[in-house]
Amino acid sequence: VSPIEDADAPDPKLTRALVAARERGRLRAAEVLGRDDMLSAEDFARMLGTTRVTVNTKRQNGQLLGLDGAKRGFRFPVWQLDAEGKPYAELPALQERLGGPWALYRFLVQPQGALGALTGREALERGMAKDALAAAESIGRGDFL
Repeated sequence: VSPIEDADAPDPKLTRALVAARERGRLRAAEVLGRDDMLSAEDFARMLGTTRVTVNTKRQNGQLLGLDGAKRGFRFPVWQLDAEGKPYAELPALQERLGGPWALYRFLVQPQGALGALTGREALERGMAKDALAAAESIGRGDFL
C-alpha cells in the first residue's frame, strides 16, 4: 500500500497519543482553574466593586483575563490587578498579540527569555509594560519557534 492510499486511514498510535495529550491538557487546565488565586466571575466582580455582567463584558473585550473551565465556568486570576486594584491596562494588547486567554496566561506565569527570565506578570509589576508588549509581539510572530 502506498503512503498516498493510506493517507485517509488514521494512525492508531497517533490517535492514542492525541487522546492522551488532550487528557493531560484537560487535567492541567483543571489544576490551574482550581487554584486559590482563581476566582469566579461573581467573586472577582465583588473584589472590583462591580457586577458579574461587567466582568464578563470586560473579559469578552480582552480587558480581563478569564480562563474557561468545562465545569467551573470562567475563572479570573486575582493577580491580574495592579497595585491600585485595577486590571493591567496592557491586558487587551497582550491578549491580541498572543492570540487568546490561555496563551496570555502562559505568558504571564512562565519565565520569558526576552524579559530576562521574568514572567510577563513580573514585568508588568515592575513597570516594564513596553518590554512585555515587545516580548508578546515576538512570541505572537513566532520568533521563538
